[in-house]
Amino acid sequence: MGRRRKKAQTFPNGILDSKAEVTSVKRALDAYSNPAANLGVGANNLVQTACYVMQRFTWDYYTLNILFRDNWIAKAIIEKPANEMIKNGFEIHSELDPDKVTKIMQVWTQTKSRDRFLECLNWSRLYGGCLLIPMIENQEDMSKPLDYDTIMPDSYKGCFTVDRWCGVSPSLEVVTDISDPEFGQPEYYIVTSAPLNKAIKIHHSRVIKMIGRKLPYWEEIAESYWGASELEHVYTELKKRDDTSANISFLIFLANIRVFSMEGLGQAITLGDQDALNRVYQTMQSMNRLMCNTGTFAIDKDDSFTTQQYSFTGINDVYESFMLDISGAAEIPVDKLFGRSPTGFNSGEETLQNYYDTIQEKQETYVRGPLEKLIRIITMSALGKIPDDLEIVFNPVRRPSNMEKADLAQKMAQPIYDGYQAGIYGKGTVLRELKQQTPVTNLFSNITDEMIEQADKEDEEEKQNKEQEEAELENAANEAVNGSNENEAEEEKNT
Repeated sequence: MGRRRKKAQTFPNGILDSKAEVTSVKRALDAYSNPAANLGVGANNLVQTACYVMQRFTWDYYTLNILFRDNWIAKAIIEKPANEMIKNGFEIHSELDPDKVTKIMQVWTQTKSRDRFLECLNWSRLYGGCLLIPMIENQEDMSKPLDYDTIMPDSYKGCFTVDRWCGVSPSLEVVTDISDPEFGQPEYYIVTSAPLNKAIKIHHSRVIKMIGRKLPYWEEIAESYWGASELEHVYTELKKRDDTSANISFLIFLANIRVFSMEGLGQAITLGDQDALNRVYQTMQSMNRLMCNTGTFAIDKDDSFTTQQYSFTGINDVYESFMLDISGAAEIPVDKLFGRSPTGFNSGEETLQNYYDTIQEKQETYVRGPLEKLIRIITMSALGKIPDDLEIVFNPVRRPSNMEKADLAQKMAQPIYDGYQAGIYGKGTVLRELKQQTPVTNLFSNITDEMIEQADKEDEEEKQNKEQEEAELENAANEAVNGSNENEAEEEKNT
């Protein structure tokens, strides 16, 4: 016998002793109810039943690889922002001689450190994290902290990358020194990679760590102190777009549907006349073989043949709406990501400027720290010392066109010209101001210090000549006034 359902007992105060009945009453007495729509009467609406499920897509290494290798949109989402961050390079600002700065940049280029750095940045965005390991000669014990004083001249030989899924195991020990920039992060990394041929324990000061999208603390712990893949939060939108694209391509085959009306077909199917059905199948097969644009189509006089054309109206709007969703999720303008703008949409100057502002923010968040650490190692190897004032300044992310440069130069030079015409600025000041605008406009770079000094001398000579002329004019005016006064006095005397 099945268990009997206990009947709810109603007490004098109206309280029910059944939890199920109480829940039912709560639903029935919801603040909003619509019996016709079945809302608030014991059943939730479709929107309320939706929920979000934690998937941790970053753990799906196999799918990440498939998307990067096979899906051009996923590949662009990973590579385009990374390329934008470092494509225009950077400058080293210091009191060092220009020759020494050039030597540092030569090591950066010759050791292909830029390529390895970009590679590490890409893999960190794809897998959620990656290590860039500098290769320094005469550093046998990698488990000890890196002492920059032990880096010998020309000992830096480049670096190699190891992503988080390629044999990297963060240690359970964490950095406890609050003065260390890596405070709270793993103190060691156990690296097992093909180039090393063995497992090596490496101190965190000897690796350059890059992570993907930053996560809250407990999620970071769940990811073993790594970040999330940049594809994790766009995967759903990307799948919607791919599903839509595949269905649109399938609809092309249904663009023209041929309809053959045959007398007695329904009766033959109803009666189950196998011979009649076989003749129908044979007829259809023969018609399909003979059908072409220039062929002859023969049917019975009582039969009919028509073509139904499928309409694609509105499908393009649906497809482009998914483009916008992917663009928003990836934080990349549509024309940058897809190479074109949706119909009726244009990224515009403001959208592009917002995108480049985002890239600059990512430079400061994800690139500056790792890059400064690597440049310090390269500088120690190239020069034997690290200047205290060593600073990295990123070049502008966006390079203006020639027309934009000319327009910008005109707008910036016009106030200077107006000041010169009004006599506020001299030639030397004008040349100096124009030369200072060179990093922005990429113009006036041929103005030398000698030209500025010569202009200053000419300004000083013109100033002295002007003062001399003004003094001569003042003296002449005074003499004229004195002469006039003397004449007037003599005339009065004679009178």
